[in-house]
Amino acid sequence: MRRQQSKSVVFLTELLLALMIFALCSSVCAGLFAWSYRIKEQSSALSHAVVMAQSGAEAFKRYSAPDALARMMEGTATDSGCTIYYDKEWEATASDSAAYVMTIALRQEAGLRFADILVSAQDGIAVYRLEASALRTEGGL
Repeated sequence: MRRQQSKSVVFLTELLLALMIFALCSSVCAGLFAWSYRIKEQSSALSHAVVMAQSGAEAFKRYSAPDALARMMEGTATDSGCTIYYDKEWEATASDSAAYVMTIALRQEAGLRFADILVSAQDGIAVYRLEASALRTEGGL
C-alpha cells in the first residue's frame, strides 16, 4: 500500500511541474504576441506618416501661402503654416476626433522657402519628421 501512494505522489509532482512549465511558456508566447502587435501598429503608423509628410511637402512646393496649403491638405491655417488632423484610418478629420496630427511650419530665408513637417500621434509622440525646401516665387498661390 505504501508503494502505491509514493508512485502517485511522484506522478502528481511530475504533472504539476509540467503544468508550471506550460504556463510559463504560454505567458512568454502571449507577451511575444503583444509585442509583435505593438510593433506592427508602430510600423503601420510610420508608413502612413511618411506618405502624408511627402504629400505635405509636395503641396508646400506648389502653394506658398499657409491658407492655400491648408485648403489643399484639408487642414487649418495658422500664422506660420498649417495643421492637419487625421483619424486612425488616416483620413482628414476634426481636431476632437484626431489620432494623428501633421503640422507644417513655414519659414523663408535668403530666397528659399522651408517647411518643417512633423507628423505626431495625438499624445505628442513624434512619428515622422521631414524638412522640405523650395525656391521662393513671386505671386505664389
